[in-house]
Order: sequence, then C-alpha cells, then structure tokens
Amino acid sequence: MKWEDMTKKHLGHRFRVIHNRIDKYFTGSRKNEKVRLTRAQCATLHYLYDHSNEDVFQKDIEEVFSISGATATNLLKGLERLGMIQRIPLAGDARCKRIELCQKGIKAHERAFSDILFMEETLVKGMTEEEVGILRRLLDRVIQNLEEMEQEKANNF
Repeated sequence: MKWEDMTKKHLGHRFRVIHNRIDKYFTGSRKNEKVRLTRAQCATLHYLYDHSNEDVFQKDIEEVFSISGATATNLLKGLERLGMIQRIPLAGDARCKRIELCQKGIKAHERAFSDILFMEETLVKGMTEEEVGILRRLLDRVIQNLEEMEQEKANNF
C-alpha cells in the first residue's frame, strides 16, 4: 500500500499529525519564557489546581495520567525542583506525601491554561455543540478501547 493511501485510510497518522501540531503550538508559545514546562508538567499543574481542595498523592497522578510510578516520580521531582509544587509528608506516614501547588505553580498554571483554552477553541472551530459532543464521545471510546487492550495484554502475562 502506498504511503498516501495509508495516511488517508489509517487513523494513527491523523492522531500523530494532531499531536505534532499541538506540540508545535505549545513549544512555540513558550519560547520567551524562562522556564519551559512540558505538557505533562502543565497538565499536572492543572490537575493540582482543579483539586486544590483535596489531598492529592503521587498515586493519583499515576492513575489520572496513566503513567508509571517512575515517570510520576520524575515528573513531580522536576516540578518540585522548579518550585512549582511541594510534597508534604503525612503525620502518620512520612513515606506518603501530599502534593500541593506553590504560588509559582499557580501562576504557571494560569499562563498555561490560557494557551490550553485557545487550543481547545481552535480544535473545535467550525463545529456545532452536537459535533463537539460526538467528537468527545468518540475519543472517549478510543481511550476506552486502548485501556481495554492494555488490560487484556496485562492479563495475558
């Protein structure tokens, strides 16, 4: 099958193009910032901001973003090193640490969130609310299919 035919037929190429263009936008929008956060770091700050009235732990980050413990550790260490978050040991168990946004993390979240809103508007430009709802449901189904595949694969080992 020719490359042109394959890219028209297969969804993987479309997902890659969307990912690359979003990545290019976010990389370019942060060129003048002293500290350039990754999208994973921005997403983590957003999650912590949205859940600031709850206790959030590393396990929560692992589950929400479907990442390994090692990846979450590196992600959180980087944010901590930048002064964006702090990890506070619980009184009963010092190994278990609650994650809190610092003021610097709140400000970084607010800057990044305006970029996120702009990107969201761009992605659905020209779509009706009904079409956006359909798109969300279809993407949720794709995510569910991938989760089921991962679970089946894990069960086979």
